[in-house]
Amino acid sequence: MTDFLQQYFVDPIVNGSGYNVYNTAVYALLLIAAAFIVFKVLKKIGVKIDNNFLFGVLPFVVLGGLSRAMQDAGIVQSVWFITPLIYVTIFVVAFVSLITAKLLERLTKISYHKIWFAVGAAAVIFFLVQVSVKGVFALEAIAAIAAVWVIALVLIKKAADRCSKKFPFLAMFTWENTALLAVHMFDATTTFVALTYFPYFEEHVLPSFLIGIFGPSIMFALKFIVVGAVLYTIDKELKKDAQQRKFVKLVILILGLAPGLRNFFRLVMGV
Repeated sequence: MTDFLQQYFVDPIVNGSGYNVYNTAVYALLLIAAAFIVFKVLKKIGVKIDNNFLFGVLPFVVLGGLSRAMQDAGIVQSVWFITPLIYVTIFVVAFVSLITAKLLERLTKISYHKIWFAVGAAAVIFFLVQVSVKGVFALEAIAAIAAVWVIALVLIKKAADRCSKKFPFLAMFTWENTALLAVHMFDATTTFVALTYFPYFEEHVLPSFLIGIFGPSIMFALKFIVVGAVLYTIDKELKKDAQQRKFVKLVILILGLAPGLRNFFRLVMGV
C-alpha cells in the first residue's frame, strides 16, 4: 500500500511527472467533496454567491496560476505551490482574506468584495512584478489564437441568439457561458502552443491520450464540447438555484483559468 501511494500519488507531486488514472480519480472526488463543503460553509457564514463574490475571488484565481508558474520558474520553492497542493494553499489564503474582509466591512462600511479584491490584487501584483518576458513568440502566438477564439465565440453567441427559438439548446450561449468557454479556449490555446512549438508534455490522462492520437489541436474540440455540455447541464439542472449555479460555474472557471494562466506565464517566462 505504501509503495502504491508513493508511486501514484507522492512521486507525481514531487517529480512533476503528471497525472495517472489513480490520482486523477481521487483528485476529482476530492474536488467534488471540497466544492460541496465550501459552498455549505459560505452559505453558513452568510456569504452570498453573486457577481460581487465572483469579482472578489477573481484575483485569487489569477494568483493560483501565476504562483504555480513562479514555482516552475524557481522563484517560489515550496511543495505547497505544486499541483494539487497549490489548490489548498490558495484556498486558505483566499478564505482567510475573505473572513478578514467581512470583518473589515463591519468596521469600515466598505463592501467586503472590494476589500477582498484589493487583497488578492496586491498579491498578484507582488508576484507579477517578478515576471520577465523572455518568450515573445509564445506571448504573440497565445494572444493571436486566443483573440481569434474570442471573436469566433462572440459570432457563435450572436448566431445562437438568432436561432435559439428553432433550436432551444442554443439558448445556453449566454454571455456568462460564452465567457467561460472563452476561458477554456484560452487554456486550450496555451496547451496547443506549448505542445506544438515547445518541448512540453500533457500531464492529464485523457487529454494526453487524445493528443497522442489526434495531435494538440484536439484540445480545442475537447474543451468546446465538454465544457459546453457541462454548462448546458448546469443551466438545466440548477435552473432554480442561482447561487449553486454560480458556484459550480466558479469551479468551472477555476479549472480553466488557473491552469491556462500557469501555462501562459511559464511560456512567457521561458521556463
